[in-house]
Amino acid sequence: MSSQPVLADGGTRHLLMGNEAIARGAIEAGVQLVAAYPGTPSSEICEVLIDAAPHCDYYVEWSTNEKIAFEMAAGASLVGARSIVAMKNAGLNVAMDTFMTLPYGGVKGGMVIVVADDPAAHYSSTEQDTRFAAAYAEIPCLEPMDQQEALEMTKAAFEISEEMELPVFLRSVSRISHASGDVLLGDLREERNQLGFNKHYKLPFRWNVYGPPGALEKHKWLHSILPKAKELSNISPFNKLNLVPNSKTAIVMAGIGAAYGIDALRRIGLADQFSTLKLGMVYPLAEKLVDELLEGVDTLIVIEEGDPVVENQIRAYVQSNTSGLTIYGKSINKILNPYGELNADVVSEALAGLLGIEYCGDVMSDVRQSIIETVTPRSSTLCAGCSHLGTYAALKQVLKKYPGINIINGDIGCYEQGGYGVAGTTPSPNDDESKKYPNISTYEMLDTIHVMGSGIGLAQGQAHVGYSDGKILAVAGDSTFIHAVLPSVVNCVYSEADITFLVLDNRWTCMTGHQPNPNTGLSSLGEPRERLDLEKVVRAFGVNHVMKANAYDLECLSETIHHALEHKGISIVIVEGECMLQVQRRNRTVNVKTHVIQDKCIGCRACVNLGCPAVTFDKVKRKAGIDPLTCTDCGLCSQICPVNAISKKGRD
Repeated sequence: MSSQPVLADGGTRHLLMGNEAIARGAIEAGVQLVAAYPGTPSSEICEVLIDAAPHCDYYVEWSTNEKIAFEMAAGASLVGARSIVAMKNAGLNVAMDTFMTLPYGGVKGGMVIVVADDPAAHYSSTEQDTRFAAAYAEIPCLEPMDQQEALEMTKAAFEISEEMELPVFLRSVSRISHASGDVLLGDLREERNQLGFNKHYKLPFRWNVYGPPGALEKHKWLHSILPKAKELSNISPFNKLNLVPNSKTAIVMAGIGAAYGIDALRRIGLADQFSTLKLGMVYPLAEKLVDELLEGVDTLIVIEEGDPVVENQIRAYVQSNTSGLTIYGKSINKILNPYGELNADVVSEALAGLLGIEYCGDVMSDVRQSIIETVTPRSSTLCAGCSHLGTYAALKQVLKKYPGINIINGDIGCYEQGGYGVAGTTPSPNDDESKKYPNISTYEMLDTIHVMGSGIGLAQGQAHVGYSDGKILAVAGDSTFIHAVLPSVVNCVYSEADITFLVLDNRWTCMTGHQPNPNTGLSSLGEPRERLDLEKVVRAFGVNHVMKANAYDLECLSETIHHALEHKGISIVIVEGECMLQVQRRNRTVNVKTHVIQDKCIGCRACVNLGCPAVTFDKVKRKAGIDPLTCTDCGLCSQICPVNAISKKGRD
């Protein structure tokens, strides 16, 4: 990702992704520390700030998890620095403990918490709306409508944070973070906040929640700040009221829902027909603006992306202040679903249906339908030559020796695709208490996938409850291992759980864009660092049965996994194989040698079931093939072939 547009002169216009705009906003605000953990759709924020760091004056890092990143930013703020922390929706769950506690003493330097939500769960296991968390923590929450506001709100959030002495929450969504828009850049703040620390800053034991006068008094202090936050919301330039005389229907639109709402009103021919309140500061509620909007109104429509966060605030407020008002949104009188993702079509249909207006739909709907009918649907796959292909191939082979119902608990990373079930088979649901299913494809290997670090925890529960119908395994990547698994390994040793744990060590945080981690050997800025020795770490935790194996040597790897499965107690196999994309970037293979000897191929599809996208199959000829444009010459398919029909010899 180029840093050039992010570092361009103020007053110039550029096409920026929302995440780039957020990064530029932080730079314009004079940020002094940046910390994040990669998680789609938030990853590019830190990527851009890393790229720009050599030209700016701030510290930036990929932290080992979101809690640490959050605490890094908080620590910088307590000594007066401006800091920003970025994560995805699920990442906030990791940081929740400190996130909920920090507001009780507040902050000193501006601290901005950027969380990228994922409506429709494009990249996530849930659609969770993190605006609830901002209200739960009782801190201001901003929500941009477009990429321009993403920049401006980020910049303003630092000012609000310092005025309120509270962290400020900035909620993005996938369609803001990963879409691009025309953005006018502002000027850069050259000065930096002075650093200093005072443990009694404006309050006794300000930063020690448990210090006198204690958590109760500090919570009382927090509530004394909230009225000021409401006043800021009422005068915020991001909250825009447009009153239409004699309008009996009003619309409140928040965040990207405002962009869809404005577009929808144009589509159905009702632009400027209703009074509207566009909210960018969604918590606390701008009550004075709501009062002005609702004067003489009997119908209110609320449009927002995600859960009815704004709607519920308005309902609670008007219940004691306004009579005779009917509210339509995502809660009681539903015209929009509280799940899935909004777009201009969805909002147009909802408004037209409620208002009794004929709406013929999007003119592009026929085109979209023809595309759906023409393009073959497909899921994501592991990359050609991915080391995880070798791990799953060996694991599938070894588990044939164990006829029971084995459980493989997955985790979050590239390897989670081993549970995506894209093998072309669709098992029928049934009521059997226990049932074994064949693992035909690499993409049918994993039995459970939840959140980062959950796999080994689930495995321990299965082991300790006495599951004995088969072997119990867990897998996690090196980055996930560092991020969320270390405490579970300690617990596993302490509780003497009988499980086998595979650490899939490809040296990078690959699924989110190949960010470095402590196991990579590079800092976030690409400087050499000593690699974390995973074997020494787990041995230090008390794991005695630890083995290493090469992901590209299937025979050796299979033997190692088999040996681990035979061990009583926790057994860890560190499967090593650097991400092939990173290897190619350093040393691109130009002359691919791997090919299928057609006369030998028997069409058994064993190589196809490996799951490598470089392996092809001609259904007419019943012969496999190798795509030389994507093949990495890793050698896995040749080890899989039962008749030695795949070779690196004899091809020009």
